[in-house]
Amino acid sequence: MASYYAIALLSMLAFSISAGHALDCKKLQTTIYIKRRYSQDQRPVGTDTVVINWLIKDGPDAAANTTGHAEGLMIHANLAKNFWATIMDMVFKSGSLAGSTLKVVGLHGAMNDGPGQWSVMGGTGELTMARGIVNYKIIQEDNTSRTFETSIDVYYTPEKTIVI
Repeated sequence: MASYYAIALLSMLAFSISAGHALDCKKLQTTIYIKRRYSQDQRPVGTDTVVINWLIKDGPDAAANTTGHAEGLMIHANLAKNFWATIMDMVFKSGSLAGSTLKVVGLHGAMNDGPGQWSVMGGTGELTMARGIVNYKIIQEDNTSRTFETSIDVYYTPEKTIVI
């Protein structure tokens, strides 16, 4: 009989620990726009690698505020389909996410390939330990630039709640 009580007690303890940690998580759902200007915000390194520093904006139009940069690398992963493997940090400089970053990875192609998805593999600042997805679609593309509409959906642990 004592073993049943021990099992019940351990089960309640495990539940309370997991529930306590779940309450520490917060959810971020927001839409931002990434402006990729081919001649200004990126530079080739070799034949199939590009260093990027794209603009993060709070709207799709030219008057939108720049709130940060998407900094990282693109590697031409699939020449036949023109898919690029992208590894970037979304670095937020102003707005509600100022001082925070998201680590984002995934593939992207051309506008006619339809919407896509990137993985969020981490974050810093207010977005510490972020995990989730970024759904994107290319809403503008011409010879000089490309604009991504990105819907960010992540869970994170606010920096203030982490006990060291």
